[in-house]
Amino acid sequence: MKTVPRLTTARLVLRAPGERDIPAWFARATDVESASLAGDPVPDDISAGARWLALARRRLAEGKAIKWSIDQAGVSDAIGTITLSFAADAKAAALGFVLGRAHWGQGLGSEAAREVVRHAFETLALEQVTAEAAARNAASLRILAKLGFRHVESFIDEADGERCERFVLDAGVGTSPLASQA
Repeated sequence: MKTVPRLTTARLVLRAPGERDIPAWFARATDVESASLAGDPVPDDISAGARWLALARRRLAEGKAIKWSIDQAGVSDAIGTITLSFAADAKAAALGFVLGRAHWGQGLGSEAAREVVRHAFETLALEQVTAEAAARNAASLRILAKLGFRHVESFIDEADGERCERFVLDAGVGTSPLASQA
């Protein structure tokens, strides 16, 4: 896959990230609490945004991941990003998402994640989607539970010592509940 498919929900448009997304990415990435919850390093300056975008484009070109910018009607900048990172066997992918603080608690993360998981199973024919979240990231844990992900293990992230949780959603398990919640 060499292009990012455009996905839409009732309130969101998921699209390929571009240069215009760098300022909004930088604002999210330099929110220390948000970066900590996502397990991301805080960038030193906005020039890191060009590297962020180049990495997203390279991973897409190599077939390793699809990253979407999340747009909401009436909001000028992207409100977050959501990514599927493909496993080596190409039958599974890891889901990751980050929303800007102003958009927390509105169900937008769930809405975006539900659409990407639907795309993963129905269009990409993946067999499994996995996800990881910091144990203290209650919002992400709720989103994963709401979408039917099953907890498989707790672990310590060796990069930062953070206690994390790992989840899986199998194609046959997740598609029916997802469709009924759309």
